[in-house]
Amino acid sequence: MNAFRDARLSLGQLPPGAGGTLADVPGVRVGHHTIAHGEGANAIRTGVTAILPPGDPYAEPLPAGVFVLHGHGKALGLWQILHLGELETPILLTNTLAVPRCADALLTWTLARHPSARSVNPVVLECNDGRLSAIEARPVTEGDALAALGAGAEHVEEGCVGAGTGMVAFGLKSGIGTASRAVGSFTVGALALPNMGRREDLRPPPGLPAPARASPPDQQGATGSLIVVLATNAPLSPEQLSRLARRASLGAARTGAPATTESGDFTVAFSIGWRIPRGVERIPMELIADRSPTMGGLYRAAAEATEEAIYSALVAATPLAGRDGQVVPTVVRP
Repeated sequence: MNAFRDARLSLGQLPPGAGGTLADVPGVRVGHHTIAHGEGANAIRTGVTAILPPGDPYAEPLPAGVFVLHGHGKALGLWQILHLGELETPILLTNTLAVPRCADALLTWTLARHPSARSVNPVVLECNDGRLSAIEARPVTEGDALAALGAGAEHVEEGCVGAGTGMVAFGLKSGIGTASRAVGSFTVGALALPNMGRREDLRPPPGLPAPARASPPDQQGATGSLIVVLATNAPLSPEQLSRLARRASLGAARTGAPATTESGDFTVAFSIGWRIPRGVERIPMELIADRSPTMGGLYRAAAEATEEAIYSALVAATPLAGRDGQVVPTVVRP
C-alpha cells in the first residue's frame, strides 16, 4: 500500500485498489532517477519520474485527456493531446528547466523503437525545485531521463525520489505520492507531484496531526505547482478523460491546494481500456455512458485518489537538506 495507507489513514467512500498506487491499473509502470549531490549554494536535489503505459504507445496510442486549472507552467505536449486525444509516449515529470532535455529523451526512446518516425509528441510536466536545488545549474541530462524510463516498475516508490526529490508543499517536505480507487471492475490510479501551498493552507485528513503554523508565514508557498497523472482501465473517450482530469482538482482542493496566480496546475488522464492504432480509419469500441452510475463513480474515484496521493506524498517524504543547508520540516506521522 501507499504511505498514507501504511500510516493507517483512510479517506473517501470508495475502496483503494489492490496496491493503493497508480500501478494498480494493469501494465502501468513508474520509474525514478534521483539526482542528489553537493552542499551549500550548489546543492542539487532533483530528478526525473517516468510513467510508462503498457504496450507500445507510439504504434498504438492511448486515449488521453488534459485539464489545466492554472497554466503558469512549462508543460510540453499537451496541445496535441487536447486536440487529438492521444498519448503516444510515456510521461516524464521533472524540474522546470529540465523539460527540453526530458523531451529529447522521449524522442530518443521512441526513435530507438520506431526509426521511421518523423513526428513524435513527447509529454513532459514540471514543478520548480529551485527552493532546495540549484536548478539554474541544469543538472538533469537526457541520460538521466532515459534512466528513469529504464527503471519502470510495478512497485511505485514514493517520497523524495525522482522528480519529487526537491518538492515542498504546504511548507512541508513533499515528493511523489500515489493512490488508487476501485469502481466495480475498473480502477483509477493517481500519481501526484505536489509543490504548492503554505502551512496555513493545508487541511489535514482525520488522523493526520495538523502541523504547527509557520512563523513568520511562509510566503514562498504562495507560488507553486501541482502535477497529477491519472490512469484507468475504464474504456473512456478523450472527452471523458478530460472531464475525469477535471475531478483531480476537486481532490486537490480538499487538501487546501490554493491554485494561485503563479501556479501550474496540470492533470493528464489516460486509459488503457482501448487503443488508437496508428493510421486506422475506424476504431471499434464500447464506451461507458456519460450519465451512467459507473461514470459518476469514476469521477469520484479521480477526486479521492488525487486527494490521497497528495497526502501520501507528504507522509512518505523524509528529511532532506537542500541548498544552503535548508531543511524543510516533514509532516508528523500518526
